[in-house]
Amino acid sequence: MDESTTPVPEQPQSALVRYARTVFIYGLLLIAFGIFLPWRKGLDFFDPALLSAYACLGVVFAGPAAAQAFENQPESLAQALAWIGVAVGFGEGIAIAMLACGLMTVRLSMPYLVFGPDLALLSGSILLGLTASIALAALAAWIALRYSSGTARLALRVVLFVLVVAFFLRSRSLPQVASEGAVVCAVAAIVFVILLRNALRRA
Repeated sequence: MDESTTPVPEQPQSALVRYARTVFIYGLLLIAFGIFLPWRKGLDFFDPALLSAYACLGVVFAGPAAAQAFENQPESLAQALAWIGVAVGFGEGIAIAMLACGLMTVRLSMPYLVFGPDLALLSGSILLGLTASIALAALAAWIALRYSSGTARLALRVVLFVLVVAFFLRSRSLPQVASEGAVVCAVAAIVFVILLRNALRRA
């Protein structure tokens, strides 16, 4: 074969490039949802339903992060729980950052504002977001270990689609049922961790 027509193997993407692309993507998300949208919404950003949605955004990131982590099998339940914890921390970190930036943006754009969001409702929504992130991360971990990481991602897409539809249909009631939802998610998380432990024992 002529040397000029010999295919040149692609160089593997460097870790630095992947890291820079990830930072760029999440930076754009933070600007869009943490600054631009709250600035456009103004006082409407304090809508309890909207703030509850922001508080629960961690589920969008925690589940897929767990599915990716469990492409490899953990050596123990402790390591599996640590991976889940990292995934949940990642998702919740993004959600809280967006929420905090949004609240700060509205405050800075309206310096004479004398009221803020309902902190009682918001705290319940934050708790719901945390427990839901743990539950979805544990679910993704169990499915990835029991079947495959790809199956876990597919299952998460279905769950997230159902959650989005439920939010659009009953968004007004989300702040009021956040505390009860947090209890349900906590129970679900315990069940998924038990299933994960059993899967590790059979592995």
